[in-house]
Amino acid sequence: MKYENVLDVMTRGVISVHLDDSVRIVAQTLNQNRIHAVSVVTKDGAVVGVISEIDVIGTIDEDIDTLKAEDIMCSSCIRTITPQSPLIEAAKMMREIKCHRLLIMGEDAKDDVAVGVLSASDIVAEMAKNN
Repeated sequence: MKYENVLDVMTRGVISVHLDDSVRIVAQTLNQNRIHAVSVVTKDGAVVGVISEIDVIGTIDEDIDTLKAEDIMCSSCIRTITPQSPLIEAAKMMREIKCHRLLIMGEDAKDDVAVGVLSASDIVAEMAKNN
């Protein structure tokens, strides 16, 4: 089967929180935007991690007003993959690092700005269309 590039399947635009935002702010951001994950950025806007709903609910017995985004973020989902990368490459990467979503970085390999998100659900939907 022929699958497209990441660009053809990913969701464009990324909603972010800052490293020092509280987990409550992260939860509010997820809820208000009806999304399942956010990127975590530095003050300069560099992407350094991802926080999913599962990461947030793992803090249910902690003080989410003092716990920070940097305390619960996952940095292993930040890999160099661009919009022009083959979808198969992204799927294999997800499986290898055991992440359900990847942040898609800018064209330049040194670019630390996310331009989109690719989720496992996006890939499954594409596979369903192409069978």
